[in-house]
Amino acid sequence: GAPVKGATLIGDGATALRNIRAIGNDMTLDPGIGNCGKAGQWVPVGVGQPTLLIGGLTVGGSAA
Repeated sequence: GAPVKGATLIGDGATALRNIRAIGNDMTLDPGIGNCGKAGQWVPVGVGQPTLLIGGLTVGGSAA
């Protein structure tokens, strides 16, 4: 099916990771720079991942 955008995915991360069925070869990183911090200490971080096909997800939202 088509990629899901603007929906709520219901479940937990560990289950989603166990249900990965395919991993795309389109790995990209967000060009922006984020920060994570605690107690006034900050470190720059990045985020990105390839397209994933995950089985068994419950999808909700107004357009579902």
